[in-house]
Amino acid sequence: MPAGSADNADALDHLRRQIDDIDAKLVDLLNQRARVVVEVGKYKQQTKMAIYAPDREKAVLEKVRQLNHGPLPDRCLEAVYRELMSGSFALEKPL
Repeated sequence: MPAGSADNADALDHLRRQIDDIDAKLVDLLNQRARVVVEVGKYKQQTKMAIYAPDREKAVLEKVRQLNHGPLPDRCLEAVYRELMSGSFALEKPL
């Protein structure tokens, strides 16, 4: 191995472990969000509210744009949230 390669590999491993830790937290937070979505769906069913709320979707995306300070571009986070809301919509629907 060239000099410094082991140090570089250790640094890369450390960074990857940081990413893995963040990913684990993200998965946990996304599932926490999903559990709340299920409760929202139950409430909407009990109160005969429409499951799809385009105004809420628009507000969530706007809030994401406001919260975003980079380095990810807004369009990237919007795509993530659109997919997340699509999955959430499926969770809210009655079986």
